[in-house]
Amino acid sequence: MPTLDELRLFAKYHLVRRPGDGPEPETELGVVSLGYDADAYVAQLRGYADRFEVTTLAELEHAGRSYPVLSVRVPAEVARKRLLVLAGVHGNEHAGLLAVPDLLDALATDRPRDVELVFVTPVNPIGAAHLSRYDGGGYDVNRDFVRFETPEARVVRDVVDAARPDFAIALHEGPQDASFMFTNPSVPRALAERVLAAIEAGGTRLATTDYFGKTLSPPGLAPVGRAGKLVNALWASTLGMMASGEWFDRRGVPEITFESSWRLPSRDARVRGHVDLVLAVARELSDV
Repeated sequence: MPTLDELRLFAKYHLVRRPGDGPEPETELGVVSLGYDADAYVAQLRGYADRFEVTTLAELEHAGRSYPVLSVRVPAEVARKRLLVLAGVHGNEHAGLLAVPDLLDALATDRPRDVELVFVTPVNPIGAAHLSRYDGGGYDVNRDFVRFETPEARVVRDVVDAARPDFAIALHEGPQDASFMFTNPSVPRALAERVLAAIEAGGTRLATTDYFGKTLSPPGLAPVGRAGKLVNALWASTLGMMASGEWFDRRGVPEITFESSWRLPSRDARVRGHVDLVLAVARELSDV
């Protein structure tokens, strides 16, 4: 049975679109900081402009400072498929953000000839700078894919409308003790299992339960089935809330939401799975 405190946190993180007054730092769920520096991160990504297309999608203002949302496009020789990667939707989940430069380094020398990759990072730059799940207005961006009240969700919507991806990945973290991934109903199970095998082969430990305590079989895989679709439909119709996976599924786009463990102090242990996931999906999409 969940405790009263666990029920309170569940309600806070899953039943309220705007649970904060601003980018409140995370203090309740044991997030281990990886030392993310917002200015250094943006400068590092802009340094890839000599190899890839780096674009500023938005400049978000908070407390007299401007925080950019960037797009990095990794072109293909003949782009038959397009993979969209979202990093930093929740600002307190830094492993996905830090995986992007590692991915760009890998893709600079070895990438599929027929798969274009588009990274949007940090989706929630104000939250990322403050180690906060929320954006500058106190909203949970990953609950805003119905009403699009936040500028961050609108940026994602605009990118998807323009890029029309064939597959999407959202890089997240959570309080569980290992890594797992949610797959929306548009993701073929066989593909998901092959991707999991690649992640595990890279050294990432896969979770046997998700952060709700549900057993994962095989380890690491949490597919959203019929019951999950019904819950998501109720969530959207009654509370006006929807996460990215359901929104992509309604558009017919397969999406994987990857969750590493934010309790691990090792940067490599938390980042590696994100890198291996994106590269594995890119290989799956390639016909070469």
